[in-house]
Order: sequence, then C-alpha cells, then structure tokens
Amino acid sequence: MVRKETGSHTISMSHTTVSHDRDRVGWEIIDSLRMGVILIDQKGRILDLNDAACRLLGLSRQSILGRPASDSLPRGGVVSEVIRQTLADKRAVTDRIGSPHGEDEPCTFRCRSMLLRSDKKDDAILACHFEDVSDIANMEAEVKQLDRLATIGRFASGIAHEIRNPLMGIYAGVQYLQKTIVLDSPEQTTTFKIIRDEVERLNRIVSDLLGAAKMPDPELREVDPNSIPAKVVTLLKDEAAEKGIRICFEPDDSLPPIGLDPDLAHQVLLNLVRNAMQASPDNGTVTISISLSATNPSAGFLPGDAQGPGLEFRVRDEGPGVPDKSRETIFEPFQTTKKSGTGLGLYVSYQIMEKHGGALWVEDDEGKGAVFTARFRYGIPVTPE
Repeated sequence: MVRKETGSHTISMSHTTVSHDRDRVGWEIIDSLRMGVILIDQKGRILDLNDAACRLLGLSRQSILGRPASDSLPRGGVVSEVIRQTLADKRAVTDRIGSPHGEDEPCTFRCRSMLLRSDKKDDAILACHFEDVSDIANMEAEVKQLDRLATIGRFASGIAHEIRNPLMGIYAGVQYLQKTIVLDSPEQTTTFKIIRDEVERLNRIVSDLLGAAKMPDPELREVDPNSIPAKVVTLLKDEAAEKGIRICFEPDDSLPPIGLDPDLAHQVLLNLVRNAMQASPDNGTVTISISLSATNPSAGFLPGDAQGPGLEFRVRDEGPGVPDKSRETIFEPFQTTKKSGTGLGLYVSYQIMEKHGGALWVEDDEGKGAVFTARFRYGIPVTPE
C-alpha cells in the first residue's frame, strides 16, 4: 500500500528497515536509465547509485558506497545541494536547475529528490535523481535570444521607417542648395560633401535595418548576369575614385540569362563590393568576376536547393583576409569590425541568397585578401513579365 504525505512518498514494506536489493529486476531497470539515481540514508551516507549517476558525475561506485554524500559528491553542485536541503528540511525538492560541479560551466543538470518511507517513519531513504538538460537549456537560451532579436527587429523597423522620409528630404534639400548656391571656398564644397556622404551613410544603415527586419520574397526574372555588376560599378565608381580604389570588371557576353531578382542581387553585390573597398588598402584593386559552375565548390558547402549548375559572382579584395575564427560568425547579425558598420550588410546578403535557394561564402585568396562568392542556381522558374 502507498500513502502520500506532504513532500514525501510513504511506501509499505515487509522489512522492518528500509533497504534495497540490487539483484531485483527493479534495480536493473534503474541501472538502464539515462537519468542518474542516488540513494542516501538518513545519516547522509550513500547507499547506492546507478551507472548513469557514476557517468554524469564522473564517480566510481565502489569508492563512494557507504561514504557521506557531502564528502563524495561534487561540492557546491546542484546534486549535493539538493541532497543537503532534503536531509535538512525532511522534505522533497522539485526541479532544481544548476551546474553539477558548482562552477561556471556549460553543463546544466535538472535535479529532484523524494523521501521513501517505511512504516517506521525514522527509516527513510532519500532518492535523488538528476539528468543532463544542457541541450534543452541551450535551446531555451537561443529561443530567448531570438525573441529579443525579433523585438529589436520590430523596433528598429519602426524607427527606420520614421527616419527614412525626413532623411530623404534632407538629402534633396542639400542637393538643391549645392546646385543653386555659389560656393565661394573649398571649405563650403567640403562641407556639402560631408553632409551628402553622411546622409548616404545613414540611408544605408536604414536600408540594412529594414532589410534585416523584413526580407522580401524574390521576384525572379530572366536577366543578363553582366548587368548586375555593371550597375554596381557605375554606382560606386565615384566613391572608389575618392579612395583611390580601382574596381575591375570584365563582362562575359557568352553567359546565358539567369532567373533572379535583379534588385536583390544588386543589393548583395553592392554590399560585397563596398565591403571589399573598405577592406582594401589605398590604391588597391577590387575585382568582380562571373563564371558558370557545373559542380559544387571544393571549399564551400551548398544547401540542397543550390546543388547543380549555377552562376557565381566573385568579389576579390586586397585586404588582410578574414580570420578563421571570424568566418564562423561573419554572416550572423551585428557582426562587424568596422567602426561605422551595423553588422547587418552580410547578414542581409546571406538572407537574400537563401531566399534565392543559392549560397554565399568566403575564402582566402592565397594570402592576398578575401574572396566572397554569391552563387545563384539555374533552373528556377521566373515571374512572367
């Protein structure tokens, strides 16, 4: 017969003292569990523990049987703390989360205890069971981080919309004044240029925020692949000239049309070329190339949708390259080494490539800089004109 009491379980037993028998089928089942189980007597001594408990805590069963739990289990850890509290309060402890060793470590345990009583109330065994929930804890932390990012994204999107309209008004006003006012000194010309450049920089930041908050679905059309880098070169030639950067692009008229969203593809290449310009030294060269690829790249992994024939845009710079450690996070949001960067340009570009069923990756150019490759695949149905 089983009687429930507050904070404990009462179990009727035929023996006058509470005991257990490892030869019984029940303990064989306990030994097969992935959850750790430890039995403690009222004096705090370890009566027994299963194989999972030994493995999770890194203990040897024979070396700790009969010894005080306070001396044998990791001090400060959640297991020893639950056992200490249960013995002190004579009550069960439910769902305590913590580290097994009481240190700042990535491992997380969920621990519980119960009191198994015989008809003699003083003859009680404390049963403590625990499990490694590190993966669940990490997933919960990631979900919370995603929730925070989503909140930031919604807030940033609202602010960006409010900023963009007056920003465009300021830019139009500066352009009008520059055309209608006679500039009498180099200082005035420089001042107008600074204002224009800063407004353009703010507009890029706003565009990155809007793009990260809500990525539009691509409207695929058949386009000449040469038209994408040609437009980028036209837009950036003045900015490159001011920095002494040369942008090299040789069109390949033999390339067939490809289905992509020209506006989004242009945004990707614009981000890559602008980053390459910032990474290159003064009087450096940024090279854009296009090529057909019938197979997967040797240094990159392509998702299933991006397998097969594709078109690859490559952007080479003459900068210091991308360290191995940075490559793991370079396409994540808010990852940047630039003082004025948002860390969203490459993230938005990566999302655009995923929306196209393509891929984006980075490699070292034999110690001479970095090569970013954006690959669009052939064979995607296009939107009728």
